[in-house]
Amino acid sequence: METESNFKEVKLFMPNTPEAPRTQPTADSNEPCFCGSGRPMRLCHKTASADSRAAQITRLYQDVEQTIEDYRAGSPKQPPCREGCSSCCSDYFPVSQVEFELLLVYMERHWSREDIREAFARAEENLTALERENPAMHASLTHTVDRKGELEAIRRHAGRNSFPCPLLDVDSGRCRVYPARPFLCRTHGSSHTFYGSWRERLQSERVCEHIDGGRSHRKITPNVADLWPRYEELADVRIGPQRRLLRQYPIFYWLVLYGRHGNGQTAKLGSRDNFDLPLAEHNARMAAHGAQTN
Repeated sequence: METESNFKEVKLFMPNTPEAPRTQPTADSNEPCFCGSGRPMRLCHKTASADSRAAQITRLYQDVEQTIEDYRAGSPKQPPCREGCSSCCSDYFPVSQVEFELLLVYMERHWSREDIREAFARAEENLTALERENPAMHASLTHTVDRKGELEAIRRHAGRNSFPCPLLDVDSGRCRVYPARPFLCRTHGSSHTFYGSWRERLQSERVCEHIDGGRSHRKITPNVADLWPRYEELADVRIGPQRRLLRQYPIFYWLVLYGRHGNGQTAKLGSRDNFDLPLAEHNARMAAHGAQTN
């Protein structure tokens, strides 16, 4: 069971925080809204800042998609990662809070209330299954650790769960939030990141049972290493040169936390800071609240 100390760790960043002051849309808010409505942001989510964390990570998603699309257009060999493939949807993928809130926004617009409640129920079942099948990963997930401790636990204990993401349609194998899926879901398998030396190119890596790892994978996917720093800027908090790493969770556990300690089993947002505040202002506010560091 989740500890009280863990709740205190995350509640500053959950959607039950005090409502943020509304800010006026900026000049470039004619871009399509992040909720997937297809309408300009200024006509859809009218209080959202076009410089917000949510708006910026939505642009990053678009850049990821364009990078992969451009590569696919000129490559004779490609991985099978496309909408409808769910081979990695049972893997342990932690995502940031802003990405989870973007999923809630999408669900609120496109899902029925019954479907939303079912996703929350599945998430609770997923947590129970994780405790039974992978107690070490469950303990790390539900207890207070810093980001380094989280990443170390993932390296040691995370793998493929017996259950898929609660946002997956298990009958069709299709992601039900595909247009709003997080950064890791977009890049895993369909791209690679490489910063290292030629020796590291020789190392094998497991991607998916349908994809060869290592050099074979890098030959058929684009390198998105230059996009990772942008993701880290938006997933964490930065004040000047200092970066504060925020705890990330798999989607099912975000749903558990939100259902228990946030706005309940609903996709309605409480706090809109990730949407209405410009990034610099939101960073300053998060830092003032004592964002977890390591």
